[in-house]
Amino acid sequence: MTYMAPETFDALRQRIRDRFSDLSPHLQRIARASLEAPNSFALNTTPVIAESLGIQPSTLIRFAKEFGYTGFSDLQKVFRQRLIEGNADIREQVLEHDRDGAPGDIKADLGQCIAAHLESLKNLEKDCDLEALNKAVQMLRGARHIYIAGLRRSRPIADYLHYCLLRGERSCSLLDFAGGMAGPQIATLANNDILFAIAFSPYSKHVVDAVLDAHVSGRRIVCLTDRSESPLARYAEVSLLLGADTTSRLQPISGAVALIQTLAEGVTRP
Repeated sequence: MTYMAPETFDALRQRIRDRFSDLSPHLQRIARASLEAPNSFALNTTPVIAESLGIQPSTLIRFAKEFGYTGFSDLQKVFRQRLIEGNADIREQVLEHDRDGAPGDIKADLGQCIAAHLESLKNLEKDCDLEALNKAVQMLRGARHIYIAGLRRSRPIADYLHYCLLRGERSCSLLDFAGGMAGPQIATLANNDILFAIAFSPYSKHVVDAVLDAHVSGRRIVCLTDRSESPLARYAEVSLLLGADTTSRLQPISGAVALIQTLAEGVTRP
């Protein structure tokens, strides 16, 4: 059964209570700790929390996904929001923790970033839906024009797809969100055009609106997103799924870029 991620700490606490008996022993250990020491879950890093519980960081990610989150950092936002919405002293403690954290070892930071990118690429190799990827390639090869939508973390991914397709001399455009022309662009989509939308949780409202507009107009949509229940996948003919599976606080885009490059290679091949 698929669960939507609780948006508040109270909702998460109730979900944990309801499902506690169905969890594995390792996940039960995390569940107990999350309710007994929620401040620790809000303020500490994934490796620190994992070490304190005697588990692997990947188990924390599995715990988060068990309750519908894309990764542990997504779940951690609920614990942090609980503190920020609390009294002023606690709120200031959270903000001070963000502002005045001790500077890290740059070599260690580099190693962690490289490890996160390698993990993202390995997960792509292991979990990629090749059937969906091949179908997306065939759809884009047959398109007259490809419109590409992506903002925030997805923007560089959208830019790279745009670059790859232009290098392959394929007709394509980025949706002009900054200029306020994305809506009119969607209105010009022809029956043999395709919207390629990219968004991960929390999903950009502008990209979601573009997908909804294209869907209402009966236009074809391909998306790159993180879960089959996302507002993009709900309306896309083909969904390429790429979960947030690393322990990094800032999710790497290396897996998405590799997937986009593979897609572009297939689309632009003579």
